[in-house]
Amino acid sequence: MFLFFAFIPLLAQNKIDLNKATLEELKKVPGIGEVIAKNIIEYREKEGPFKNIEDLKKIKGIGEKKLELLRNYLTVGDTVGTSNPSDTLPFNETYPKERQIYYYKDEKGILHYTQFPETVPEKYRKTLRPLR
Repeated sequence: MFLFFAFIPLLAQNKIDLNKATLEELKKVPGIGEVIAKNIIEYREKEGPFKNIEDLKKIKGIGEKKLELLRNYLTVGDTVGTSNPSDTLPFNETYPKERQIYYYKDEKGILHYTQFPETVPEKYRKTLRPLR
């Protein structure tokens, strides 16, 4: 019984940040498949970073029961303005008071635009640049 309780803090430390998670990371979470993972990323790209875990109820396919399960695996990290942008961007720039637009290139060479660089999948971050 003691070992179980000793393991609980490790679970909390390994939660996935909804505002940084990639599609592949989300699909590894129990209760999230391909469709819900895509819905989460689509919501994040359109609406901006999640402010709290309750925002997940706005995602199609996530109700109260599923939200309770997901609380064990997901967290909402700092949103823009409360964290250091140089921690998440591959270049040393700071956020202006108004949201800047960024672009990145995927593996097919297609350009994507976003105001939320912290939501760009890790594999594309090296191509992330501010739109001037």
